[in-house]
Amino acid sequence: MADTAAFDTLATARKLKAAGIAEAQAEAIAEADRADLATKADLYRAILWQCAFTVAVAAVAIGLMQALG
Repeated sequence: MADTAAFDTLATARKLKAAGIAEAQAEAIAEADRADLATKADLYRAILWQCAFTVAVAAVAIGLMQALG
């Protein structure tokens, strides 16, 4: 995947094990956390949706002001 952010699961699992978490659990946590990382594409998509929503709300507000106006 080109959008996947770099994430060192081995280092994360080692840190969790050093903190006292069982090896199997530490590895499972490290793998699960990797799936939750946001990418630049996710950020751009969110910004695009926010802009589109703002424009739509402004258009509705302008339309209502003209209709009631």
